[in-house]
Amino acid sequence: MRMLFKKMLRDLRDYKIQFLSIFLMAFLGVFIFTGITGEAVGIIQASTQYYKNTNLADIWIYSDNFSNETLNKIMDMKEVKDANREMIIPTIANYSSDPDITLHILEKNNSISKFHVFEGKGFNIDDKYGIWIDKRFADNRKLNVGDNLTLKVNGITLTKKIRGLIFSPEYVYYIQEGSLVPDFAQVGYAYISKEAIEFPIIYNTITIDTYDDISTFSQNKLDNTIGSDTYNQFLLRENNIGVKQLQEEINQHQMFSRVFPIIFVLVALLTLLTTMSRVIASQRTQIGTLKAMGYNNKSIILHYLSFGFFLSFLGSILGLIIGPLTLPRLFYPSMSSMFSLPIWEPTWDISFFIVATLVIISSVLVTYISVKSINNENPADSIKPKIPTVVTSSIIEKTPFWKNLGFNSRWNYRDAKRNKIRAIMSIFGVFSCTVLVMSAFGINDSMNDVTDWQYNDIYKYNTKINLEKNITNYQLSNILNETNGETIMEDTLEIEYNGKKKMGFLTVLNDSKLYKTTNIDRKYIKINPKGVAISTKMAELLDVKIGDTIKWHISGNQNWVESKITEFYSVPFGQGLIMSPETLEDLGYNYTETSILTEKNVNNNFTGVNSLTTRETMIKGWYTMIEAMNLLISILIIFAVILAVVVLYNLGLLSFTEIQIELATLKVLGFNSTKLRRLLLTQNLWFSTIGFLLAIPGSYFLMNFMMQTSGESYYFPINIYLGNLIISFLITYGLSVIVNLLFSGKIKKINMVESLKSND
Repeated sequence: MRMLFKKMLRDLRDYKIQFLSIFLMAFLGVFIFTGITGEAVGIIQASTQYYKNTNLADIWIYSDNFSNETLNKIMDMKEVKDANREMIIPTIANYSSDPDITLHILEKNNSISKFHVFEGKGFNIDDKYGIWIDKRFADNRKLNVGDNLTLKVNGITLTKKIRGLIFSPEYVYYIQEGSLVPDFAQVGYAYISKEAIEFPIIYNTITIDTYDDISTFSQNKLDNTIGSDTYNQFLLRENNIGVKQLQEEINQHQMFSRVFPIIFVLVALLTLLTTMSRVIASQRTQIGTLKAMGYNNKSIILHYLSFGFFLSFLGSILGLIIGPLTLPRLFYPSMSSMFSLPIWEPTWDISFFIVATLVIISSVLVTYISVKSINNENPADSIKPKIPTVVTSSIIEKTPFWKNLGFNSRWNYRDAKRNKIRAIMSIFGVFSCTVLVMSAFGINDSMNDVTDWQYNDIYKYNTKINLEKNITNYQLSNILNETNGETIMEDTLEIEYNGKKKMGFLTVLNDSKLYKTTNIDRKYIKINPKGVAISTKMAELLDVKIGDTIKWHISGNQNWVESKITEFYSVPFGQGLIMSPETLEDLGYNYTETSILTEKNVNNNFTGVNSLTTRETMIKGWYTMIEAMNLLISILIIFAVILAVVVLYNLGLLSFTEIQIELATLKVLGFNSTKLRRLLLTQNLWFSTIGFLLAIPGSYFLMNFMMQTSGESYYFPINIYLGNLIISFLITYGLSVIVNLLFSGKIKKINMVESLKSND
């Protein structure tokens, strides 16, 4: 066994490039999986523990006023463990640019959706002078525990001392109206005791904590207990905007972690198969000698299996260790700018060890496939060179077309036919590289398309003026006259069709010049003023077709209405319904202006205005939102290029080794190094062309699969532009040429006598 171990070390040295590529592919596969999954699992564990420690509510119900009797009825339900009342109201902090603070007035020491205190004291219901403020807002406004905070609410000024800096599980993700990303200097939340309030308190929210099996609780049971007219909105935890947005982000990262490692692992296995087949073929004499010396088939097979085992084992273990320690650190800065969690730490998961084990087992099995032929030969036959594969003439070689081909093409065709596994491996390697590169650039193109579509084609305004709910007609008219703007109504809604329910967005407007509607091809369409249009993505989610009748209601209003879908429209984000004010009012709802759109750049010097949003700010927010996606794309491109270099060089080296005798023969016949190099380049370009062509539909399907995990609110077009094809083409063919040039020196150094003699 000691001799076999020394032989293994010598073989590792002699075939170092091929074996290094196997190690590298196994490492990269496990590295990417554990790195990205480690980030996602870390967030899952942190958020799950956060929700558990703070006892995040399972259900929220909202109304204009909840009586104590209603609360008691809910508490008496057998499915309910606990329930709390609170009053939630919008306020304005007394700072520059009038930041929005959502104030929670608690009836008692909150046992549901408890906030996490970073600094300061815990909540005390008897505290008449204290307030607990969002830490991210406090950090941006340089507020500390002990400072005074002044809020303006309904004409009343409320000044309290900051007792603590907090995170709330209800605000994992929260934004200002009209924004896509949080501006923590402009939006925040605070908690205060009912004892600290001097104005009448009207409890408009009840948080409900159910027993473990929430499926036993239904909205129908709640309606039967307290009556459907006692509340106007029912919200499950899974539909909380923070919980939902974070989960969609996690799903997207998990998808990346599962898809791309498969490519690297497959390449590693195919590389292992071709390399070990080559090693076995070149070491037949050694194998025969070992058999003649008394080594049995089992010992020899275990010796060669050790190659696949140790290479994949070392690569997998290294990826298992380094992946979770490095990649998550790259994503957390951009993730933490969007979401608010107490901790951001990667973690290990049992799936890491399962994947690493599967990679090792697969490598051993593939190695066994390569070496099992050892069993079938006796020592005398093993010592002899392997009988060359007999290649019969194919149909192509019997056609007139074959006669018109030159020697270069004929030789490469027959060489590929003799070495099918190597040819398939070469094509798959190029295919894998090109799919990754093309998909990466394709996703980037899609992100740019979305930006252009949403902010140039659909949004034609420069400023969106978000109005206060109690704005007067005089104030509204004044703003419209000053800005030459258009009114629009936007709200959240719930849609139901055939038992499926989805949350979405309602947009109500007339034929607008500043808010355009488009179809799936980004062409402008006019919405029927008497019809109801549904977005393409929402229609897909609900399986709705034109002519179908849906049920829907505006969030906060239990007035369910039925509408027949008259047409589709398409929008990148904000899926839902569009209709005219006349249609809305015919259905029993009031048209209430929520915003004014204007082409002008205006300042917030109007009364009745809650906030301003500019198109420039929205575009900036969008790029911040996709920062993590862009990072994934960059990593993808880097690893794709590494994959291409490793695979092409390894296969080039393998090909060169296999055909060295043929090259020596051609050299004897008068072929110079330039012609031989052109011979190899032709084969590389053939394989690159086939792999490249297969990658075009492959990348389309891969991008489509990836975009399915972007979340229900988003719709991204899948396009592969000419520029993408050109860049991918240049990378693929450029690497093929570079790899071919690396073998120029080897061709010149071929020892014709030694190469031809080795075949005797």
